[in-house]
Amino acid sequence: MRTTEEYAAMIPAAPPFDLVGYLREKGKMQTEVISYKWLGRDDADSWMDCEDCQKDLRPSAATKSALLWCSACSGRFLAEYLPRENAADCHAGSCTGYSGVQIADAEVMEIIRYREYDKLCCPLCGAEAVLYSTNSLRYGLGNQEFVVVPTVAESCLVLTQWCIERRIYDGRAAMCETAVNAYIAVGGKIIKLAHYQRNAMAGTWQSLGEWKRRAKVADDIGAPLMYGRDLPDLAGTCVENAKLWEYMEQAEAGETAYPVAYLRLYFKHPAVENLITAGLGKLVGTGIRDDHRRRYGYGYSTGSMTAAPKLDWVNWKEKRPAQMIGLDKQQLKTWQQMGFGLACLEVWKKHKLANDISFADCCTLMAAVGPTSTDDILMAGAPPIRTANYLKRQNQAWQYLADYWRMARLAGYDLDQDAVRWPKVLQQAHDRAAAAVKYQKINSTTKEAFAKMTARCQGLTWEHEGICIRPAANPLELIEEGNTLRHCVGGYAGTHAMGKIILFVRHTRRPDRSWYTLNINVLTKEEIQLHGYRNELVDGKRLKIPRRVREFVDLWEREVLAKWQLPPEKATPKKKSRFAAAASVA
Repeated sequence: MRTTEEYAAMIPAAPPFDLVGYLREKGKMQTEVISYKWLGRDDADSWMDCEDCQKDLRPSAATKSALLWCSACSGRFLAEYLPRENAADCHAGSCTGYSGVQIADAEVMEIIRYREYDKLCCPLCGAEAVLYSTNSLRYGLGNQEFVVVPTVAESCLVLTQWCIERRIYDGRAAMCETAVNAYIAVGGKIIKLAHYQRNAMAGTWQSLGEWKRRAKVADDIGAPLMYGRDLPDLAGTCVENAKLWEYMEQAEAGETAYPVAYLRLYFKHPAVENLITAGLGKLVGTGIRDDHRRRYGYGYSTGSMTAAPKLDWVNWKEKRPAQMIGLDKQQLKTWQQMGFGLACLEVWKKHKLANDISFADCCTLMAAVGPTSTDDILMAGAPPIRTANYLKRQNQAWQYLADYWRMARLAGYDLDQDAVRWPKVLQQAHDRAAAAVKYQKINSTTKEAFAKMTARCQGLTWEHEGICIRPAANPLELIEEGNTLRHCVGGYAGTHAMGKIILFVRHTRRPDRSWYTLNINVLTKEEIQLHGYRNELVDGKRLKIPRRVREFVDLWEREVLAKWQLPPEKATPKKKSRFAAAASVA
């Protein structure tokens, strides 16, 4: 049995020479900085004669000067310095509170202004960068990435986790490459060595001084970015038949590719390599990730994977890939062709016996609405194919249809009728059911007061040049108006009953079609609001009320509302007592 020192000797002392370049190819370590600082006139003149200063991009030598440095090319150039704006200099909210620079761009023949933290391209090398003042770079700007580098030493696979950190200061950039953890596959098990220990609460790494072996193997690298150039040959190692590189290629990098967890699974169930041979690496990776989340949570600090994943949905007694995941050969072929994942497989295995649904119907349904909605539809006992086709025709999601059925039951609709359960236009039926449910929630006192106020305001009904106006007849009309115009008038039944009434502005030739909604306080004869579809807010833009509508309402307020008086409320007749009733009969 090897000692800790012998295992530590297997770990590379330095990462591959092109590791940073590899990270850049993967879109990492690409943060570049252009720093700037103010210069006095004498300093600016001296920099003009310096060979290190490659360009003078000041609009004028008489302006305030700034010296800029690019971290990508290490070149320096001059530009105009822009001091921090004062509140008195800000116009229309343009004050940023940051200093900056002004660069004369000869290519576009204009002067471009940049403030700190703006993005710009270096005029020397063209690299995209972010503008920082030298004060902001006092402690350096960090750019940190973690990458796993595989190597083979003494017939053992070594997965070394490297922390690559680049810190940018004013005028220089420092690169730090540190080996953090190492996982060694030997003799059918994983040996973990740690050089640094992570403080999850502080989010920092603490050096242990030397490589130390961990008794409890915790997978701290998860689904890493793995260095993919010159992958080592695994022949002669204990994982030569594990199909590790094929698995990493099939699984999603950074999402489901857990190399340490996969190797631990392989040591426990060697048949997992049959799934990789069948091209099911992504399925295995997803299963490992989901197993980790179920047991340890979603966050990095909630705990590392400390045990081999179980993958309960795999029958490890079988050897053939299709039978291992509960399918036959043809079903597996169909399942792969349709691009289904683990979620779809779990839905099928859950319902294939309980709901007596065929594999073809289940696949059709999942292709139409996805695994989650398929599960809900089958749990609800809805016919799968008819539901899928209906939702496709209506261009709606399953949740919308389920919500309609729920409200229809509350409203007392007979869902046994085919036309009610599968309405011709689902959106209209959904809105009607929602209105009915809202109407049921309005108490009888409010409905009675609403009717009385509407009766008192009938004198406000008017028609002029193709436009008419009338008070809302009942709370249900308010709800339907709000559903049609997508605004909140449906909740105004109570305020209408108290005198802040709702009137409908509509075309005379189409009096039943919602158009504009007017809110008037009949006690003070003041207009509260006038709105149409979505309160005139469409796609983030505020639209104007048509001039024709605005002029009609203004004329109605002058000619009708101003001259009208709210009739007094009729007194409710008192009920006779039984003694008075008996006396009148006698």
